[in-house]
Amino acid sequence: MTQIIGSILSNRYEIMEVLGTGGMATVYKGKDLILNRMVAVKILKTEFNSDEEFVNKFKKESQAAAKLSHPNIVNIFDVGFSDDHHYIVMELVSGNTLKDYLIHMQGYMREEAIINIVMQVASALTEAHHKDIIHRDIKSQNILVSENGSIKVADFGIARAATTSTLVNTKEIIGSVHYASPEQARGGYVDARSDIYSLGIMMYELATKELPFEGDTPVTVALKQIKDELPNPQDVNSSISEGLASIIKKATEKNPADRYQDMVAFIEDLKMLKSDKDFMAGGFNRTNQETAVLPKITEDQLMRYKTTKVVDKKINPVAVDNKPTRLNTTLIILSALVMAILVFGIFALNQFKTIFDVDLVAVPSVVGMPVEEAVRTMTDVGLLADVTERRFNDEVAVDHIISQSYAEGEELKRGFTVKLVVSNGGIQSLIPNVKQQTLSKARVMIEVEGFVVGEVTYEFNDFPEDMVIDQTPKSGIKMDEGTVIDLVVSRGPEVKTFIVPSVIGMTIREAEVTLNQIGLKLGSISYELNDNTEKGKIITQEYLGTEVNQGTEIPVIVSNGPETIVEDPVDPEEPIGTESELRLTIHLELEKFSGDTETIRIEMLQNGVSQVIYENVHSKSEGPDIAIQKTIKGSGTATISVFYGSVKGYEQEIEF
Repeated sequence: MTQIIGSILSNRYEIMEVLGTGGMATVYKGKDLILNRMVAVKILKTEFNSDEEFVNKFKKESQAAAKLSHPNIVNIFDVGFSDDHHYIVMELVSGNTLKDYLIHMQGYMREEAIINIVMQVASALTEAHHKDIIHRDIKSQNILVSENGSIKVADFGIARAATTSTLVNTKEIIGSVHYASPEQARGGYVDARSDIYSLGIMMYELATKELPFEGDTPVTVALKQIKDELPNPQDVNSSISEGLASIIKKATEKNPADRYQDMVAFIEDLKMLKSDKDFMAGGFNRTNQETAVLPKITEDQLMRYKTTKVVDKKINPVAVDNKPTRLNTTLIILSALVMAILVFGIFALNQFKTIFDVDLVAVPSVVGMPVEEAVRTMTDVGLLADVTERRFNDEVAVDHIISQSYAEGEELKRGFTVKLVVSNGGIQSLIPNVKQQTLSKARVMIEVEGFVVGEVTYEFNDFPEDMVIDQTPKSGIKMDEGTVIDLVVSRGPEVKTFIVPSVIGMTIREAEVTLNQIGLKLGSISYELNDNTEKGKIITQEYLGTEVNQGTEIPVIVSNGPETIVEDPVDPEEPIGTESELRLTIHLELEKFSGDTETIRIEMLQNGVSQVIYENVHSKSEGPDIAIQKTIKGSGTATISVFYGSVKGYEQEIEF
């Protein structure tokens, strides 16, 4: 077998990690690369590939199961074959199996929680049975509990394909023998009542945290399913009610005719016990019951199998006389015959009275009514209403009646139950969060979930252009498919323009304030000697009177004052000094700043000539240690003065 992790099936489904392994298949977490969503991919074990009839049946039954649509059934998205792997792509349910919850449960599960779980499973099976799909492998490992507590039934189709095909070819049963009905263990005819039996076994497991029949081999367990009576769950867990024990007993009768005949009747009895939907999780540990392959139980094995009988030690066989006389025997037979005739006569008389004295009522139409009104309407005419079945429907409002099991005007006996199908409204999905996504990606995310992109408006924003900055409705809430989602998209930052004002004649500080007030910045600062402009004032600037974007930097040239020539007497015997470069480093003292920012000016005095060698605006945020490095030219010695604004900070002597 090729390496599966990291492979891509059918150029679409990327296999990421193992989620679980069963008797027939391994389930992986995967990603649908086309629809960009996480999925569960169930890949059949390769030993099943050689059975061509099974593979064909598997495809057919899985595709049929894919048509099931119910909130308690795991959706099947796709069925395919790639790289020698037959696979099913399913909805990824975040959570654990029901078996996992039992394993980690402290104490016994509350009766209300048992009823709630089983009713959801029964509702899912009702939908499947109506479409002639029998699950055949109901067990706690195939029941998923999502993070929000809802129940989902998995593996529809796979069990049917395995059972139908394998019985014909190998005379073996595929299923979980600890949950299999007697008819499944015999290899006989299987119908909806087999699912009811398996669900009854699972109820026993939920109530007791153990399975009713155990054995050293699958055949031993199968024989117990066929021959042994189900233990009383109250002997293990005395807190469960008589009602729950009786429902488990009826669901697990050996003869299918003695069980509930359909899920509707099963649900009706469960409703009688339902009072509280709270669910409490904890811890427990048992061996995992995988789907297994076991030989068909033969008649010879059944004849050899003997159940253990417990002898009642209270009876003393010596004290009982088991030898009645012939006369006594005759009298006993005659008495029993007379009693039987009397009982049958009374029973028959009551039956005839019941048959010929029937109170019939006409069925009213309640389709389209709110569920409360529909139940009241049925009750008013003497009929009962079963509203346990719910379906998604785009045309009928939520909590309104979609259909009824008997047509308007049909006559039924008073007290008869009419099944009503209640609408869940349209299929709902979580609205995705498309904020900070590009518009094109947001469209894909919305449409994949079944929603529609509505009005798209544009606003200036600091987010990049074409990025979604808001959506209506908000993400994270459930809405019907087809819901319109309006989007607000960024145009990018709004660009404003300004006419550059004149800062000529201003100091550096004054120019900075003037430019900042209208959204512009002071740019590079250079210095020139100038006879007409006072030292420290701006001589010229760039962009004067032109229109520029907000934030544009305006370079300026600042006056160093008039050029001054000082002629020192020259000693003809003293050599003239040569000019050299000096890299000067000045450290600023932040405490001398008059505010958060300060104009720093450095002047050099040499040979009686003073010139500004540096001037710029600095911020305290540049600190705590601000070092200014400047290369200057000169000869001999000079005095460096550092000004914080107009205040001299310090001066120092330097030597070239």
